[in-house]
Amino acid sequence: TIKMDIEKYNDLISQGIGLMATENYEAAEKKFSAAIKENPKEKETYRHLGNAYANLQRYEEAIATFKKILYLDAKDAETFYAIGSIYILLEDKEKAIENYNKAESLGYDNAEMYEIMASVFLEEDDPAQALRNINRAIALSPLEGNLRIFKVRVYLAYDKFNEALATLDDMEKILPDAFEVYDLKSQIYLGQGNYQKAIETVNKGCARFPKDAGLALIKLRILVESSKTDLAYELINEMKKNGMYEEQLKDTSVIEATLLIQDNKIDDAQNVLKNAHESLPQDEDILYLIVDLNGKIGKYEEVLKYSQELIEHEPQQFYLATAMYFYAVALEETGNKEEALKIFKNITVKLRKMTIDTPAFYEGYLYRLLSHTKLGEY
Repeated sequence: TIKMDIEKYNDLISQGIGLMATENYEAAEKKFSAAIKENPKEKETYRHLGNAYANLQRYEEAIATFKKILYLDAKDAETFYAIGSIYILLEDKEKAIENYNKAESLGYDNAEMYEIMASVFLEEDDPAQALRNINRAIALSPLEGNLRIFKVRVYLAYDKFNEALATLDDMEKILPDAFEVYDLKSQIYLGQGNYQKAIETVNKGCARFPKDAGLALIKLRILVESSKTDLAYELINEMKKNGMYEEQLKDTSVIEATLLIQDNKIDDAQNVLKNAHESLPQDEDILYLIVDLNGKIGKYEEVLKYSQELIEHEPQQFYLATAMYFYAVALEETGNKEEALKIFKNITVKLRKMTIDTPAFYEGYLYRLLSHTKLGEY
């Protein structure tokens, strides 16, 4: 009889593990529950069942199940880690850290746990503890690039740029093929205005990753910000030939249009933005730029067309306020003054409500002011 019970228990566990592998968690939960009835003193069964509950998002049941392991073995470190992870899912950070600390005190040494703890401490604005835990994670998994990038982001969150660069330098020595090294280093140097270092770093990255459109885009930004206009145009043409321009269509189009406007090549800039709009019809940033550019050069029929399209997208507050005002101005400029006055009046009402709901909405006050002025309501 005992042999039959053991065989049945082992069979239920095997079936449950197989069901977990296929993400059939409900069926797995039933198998593990049945296995516990056959052998209620095996802690690994409760661990399996707790994991099934966790995957079913039945978190309280998962915690209760994991705690049954502690009745069998009060010093089971992995269980404290599992309970802590459930509390993370429940967004109870205090209990999560409490259980992680217990797991650690019992000898549980796990890079993922330290990474999670670092994330919690970073959210709690405790950079010292965030760095302490991410360093422990790195010590356990030195070749895991994401851990080093997390450390960089901790430094960046507190404007510790030199420390961030030093971390990336170390990472480059250990993981020279990590894309993020060149991406982040070049962007940090760019932010510091150190264009020479920025271009050296991004060129090194582009040499290692010649087909990466993201790095090419960063290089383009560096060239534009360092006033290397001719080289920027050359890179744009190169990106068009190798397909990278299309991969980063929104950003490359905006940058190219901006360069063309600076060179007073307005028609060319218009064409670039309109081509981007055809490919990305839902993109509000590009639509706004088209409206703004046409407004500045007095093409009010175009302003009417594209500002109305932008309004229909129900965009973010800034774009909505701007598009409404530009639309009314375009009506006025094209001879539809009566209709324009109605829109100006509507703007004052709508934007008043927006500024009440969002007192820091600067543009709401600006376009209310301008609309009241148009209405003669000084």
